[in-house]
Amino acid sequence: MPKAMVDRPSLREANEPHIAISLVLDVSLSMAGEPIESLNNAVNEMIEQMKEDDILRNIVDLAIFVFGTYKRKNMYRKFTAIADYNPVEIEAADVNTYVVDALKEAVYHTCERTALYNKAGGSHEPWIILITDGEFHDSEAALMKVGDRIKDLEKKEGLYFFGLGVDGYEKEQLSMLTGKPNNIIDIRHAKFIDFFAWVKNSVKIVSRKVFDDDIFDDYVDMELPQIDFNKLR
Repeated sequence: MPKAMVDRPSLREANEPHIAISLVLDVSLSMAGEPIESLNNAVNEMIEQMKEDDILRNIVDLAIFVFGTYKRKNMYRKFTAIADYNPVEIEAADVNTYVVDALKEAVYHTCERTALYNKAGGSHEPWIILITDGEFHDSEAALMKVGDRIKDLEKKEGLYFFGLGVDGYEKEQLSMLTGKPNNIIDIRHAKFIDFFAWVKNSVKIVSRKVFDDDIFDDYVDMELPQIDFNKLR
């Protein structure tokens, strides 16, 4: 809900409700070549499209987290306003696919960012988008624990969580991470650009929500643009 106007120099249009989007991306060796190239192109195209939107460029902040890298650092890029975002050039690495630490970090920073918004002009529902093409090497218990946290945020904070699986991913594992099984999507890497175009249009709709304490006492599912996810396979 909107809060009293305050000075937040770290935010563009600080008195307007903002949207936090976190991408959690698999950069293990199996993503090398065309998959990672397609992913970079799709993310950069979404950024450019949002930059061209006079509203989204200032109220959408994007962070990127990676997993499957030999580096221990999971944050590829901290939350930054779309208007100030430089193109990404993510590279694949040659290690196993451990996702939990990166996902926990994404959840933490997404919640922290949303709390910042709520001290300023308010927040719209945050987004976390996970993309993988392999089997996670984390324990089932660890996956279930972070999944419980995500499900709680879906229910209480209106989090939009999407898990995209490229050929070779384990759907059962990905399904542990959300209470909304329809948000687990089979996708070919060539269709990344179609999905991120849908994300841009969806975020545009979410950003138009008018806050009213009498109407939005609880988070409700927004009517997002129609898309046939089967065509992404």
